[in-house]
Amino acid sequence: MSLKNIIRIALGIAAIVLAYFLFESIMKPQRFETERAGREAQVVNRLRDIRTAQIAYRNLNGRFASTLDSLVMFLENGQLPTVKKTGEIPDSLTEAQALRLKIISRDTVFTDAYSVLFPNNPDKANHLASLRYIPFTNRTQEFTIETGFTTRGGVQVPTIEVSALLIDYMSEPKYRQLVINATQRAIDMNRFPGRKFGSLDDPHTEGNWE
Repeated sequence: MSLKNIIRIALGIAAIVLAYFLFESIMKPQRFETERAGREAQVVNRLRDIRTAQIAYRNLNGRFASTLDSLVMFLENGQLPTVKKTGEIPDSLTEAQALRLKIISRDTVFTDAYSVLFPNNPDKANHLASLRYIPFTNRTQEFTIETGFTTRGGVQVPTIEVSALLIDYMSEPKYRQLVINATQRAIDMNRFPGRKFGSLDDPHTEGNWE
């Protein structure tokens, strides 16, 4: 084979390799963002469940559960007051009038906390076993939970922040540099590099995905 043909083949191979790396440099960030969005949807779903349970715990106890252990224990064994309604209100009466006439009754009963908060998720054991763990960590990383109090109008109000870092649920080596870049962008924009709800400085329980 002539030197010219060898050079031509070498240049062809180099062009293919260069095209591959160029293609990867474009597609890898896109694949990362697609995978990130899918994973964060599951992280958010679990954060929503924790928030639902925490708000119920606060309403009952005047503070948030400071650990995930105590929150899960509340869901396993706790009870919540619910109103049992009997009878129908006639169109001609208000509810208060119907109560006075004893046409209807309203009784407060205590019901298993889990069944009240998660009526559409009957697999209680599995749900509670996984609640504390950040998805895609093989149950090795728990959500970070911090609780406290802040003063509003001279009154001490409970606060909470529950979070998961991007590096927690996108921890594979192939994502490392992209996670570092995304984390730095979030920090530069004064945003949390992951998903969380609540704030220790403000009594709201909004999520940063909302």
